[in-house]
Amino acid sequence: MNLNDLAILKVSGLSPQAIKWSRTLDVLIVIVAAFLIWAVSHISFLLLGGDWDFFIDWKDRQYWILIIPITTITMAAAFQAIFWNLFRLPVGATASLLLLLVGTWIVRYHSWQGLAFFPISLVVPGTCLMGALVLDAVLVLSRSWLVTGAFGAVLYGLLFYPSNWIYMAGYFQPVQNMGDMTSVADLIGYTFPRAGTPEYIRIIERGTLRTFGDTPTWVSAFFSAFACIFLYYLFWGLGVLACNSRFFPVGDRFKSIYGGKSGAADSEPALKPGVPS
Repeated sequence: MNLNDLAILKVSGLSPQAIKWSRTLDVLIVIVAAFLIWAVSHISFLLLGGDWDFFIDWKDRQYWILIIPITTITMAAAFQAIFWNLFRLPVGATASLLLLLVGTWIVRYHSWQGLAFFPISLVVPGTCLMGALVLDAVLVLSRSWLVTGAFGAVLYGLLFYPSNWIYMAGYFQPVQNMGDMTSVADLIGYTFPRAGTPEYIRIIERGTLRTFGDTPTWVSAFFSAFACIFLYYLFWGLGVLACNSRFFPVGDRFKSIYGGKSGAADSEPALKPGVPS
């Protein structure tokens, strides 16, 4: 037992066994909190981002770059506000998006490659982790949510496409398919057909070279950065609102069930010693 443990025992007045159970409880709380953060981020991403980040041939030069940053910065801003206001830890955005990325990889590997027999190259997820790191870095340097929204949110939207180019570059290579030129991403999509719903099979942008990227890529990136500013402020406010504690009045019957004193008993004045009732 080190000096830090001895100091904790002296201040808390707890036994070593109680300290051990307390630390075990802390570990369980961290695990449950991490699972809840991942679940909330993942469900929010599925509802808002949907299929735009799912299949590799749908990661187009317009909507993928626009939709994914503005849907992921919502939970990043909310959890960043919670971590910053409650614990003064500038890790909320990075933690939420890291857990989202890990959970997304697990789901797509086991559910789609393991059960549906789709190759992982067809359903490889995008990442916003670099933008989350910059968002937390701006917060810890400025210590202001206004500055973070004005500069960090802009960088968050602009860094999405360059940070994903590392693994996306190979899928932009041109190949020949039945006499026509297409990209590797589209060739994979043609080889592995999917469900027949229109959202999966329609071509969202007409013309050749639609997935090779061009000027619309950076137009979408800058518009996404502009939209991220307002969404960051909105969900930062919701995160701050979630940090406020609210207590509801409890009735006497509920108190009696758990052995508490009723309101009447609490309001009775205490009798002085030696004075008969």
